[in-house]
Amino acid sequence: MALVSTLGLASACTQRALVGREDELTGDAAVPFEVGPFDGLGFVDGRLHAHAVFNSVGRVLWFGGDADPSRIEVYIYEDMPTCEDVSKAGWLTNPKVRPADLMGITVGGTTPGSYKVVAENPPLAGNAYVLHVIDQADPVIESEGESGTVVITKVESDQTVSGGLEVKFSTGSLVGEFNSTWCPTGVGL
Repeated sequence: MALVSTLGLASACTQRALVGREDELTGDAAVPFEVGPFDGLGFVDGRLHAHAVFNSVGRVLWFGGDADPSRIEVYIYEDMPTCEDVSKAGWLTNPKVRPADLMGITVGGTTPGSYKVVAENPPLAGNAYVLHVIDQADPVIESEGESGTVVITKVESDQTVSGGLEVKFSTGSLVGEFNSTWCPTGVGL
């Protein structure tokens, strides 16, 4: 687990509970996280709007409800909504989903590879769109990724998508890794 060791095991952080890292992202071309398989749901670490995000990752879902075969859409939740909870438009206001942090990752592609983060939704082929939502209370605070990388490491049709991310936002940065579960009816934001 190269990422966990580089982010500071000395502070007794665990893979599912890394929060509050204030270091700037390196900005170099090297991927700063382990792109090999890992156990568990994943983690998200960093700060946005002076807010330490994701106390833990409760659920990671790969959505299929938008029926767009040209992209992959993954949502990372601090809470544990079911696929049914996020399968209708407007699910963000569902009490089973909030209050919590969540992050949507949409890549313009369907295969393992490296995708450049851009602020366009939906992303063009080869790009990724990342939306972080702080949904603790009204008003909901949304932040779009401006630069960085999403790496998809594994795609198993109708089962799972795994990968990692390093994203800069106007108010901070996030890194993370994820293993998702297929949610065939999930509807994106």
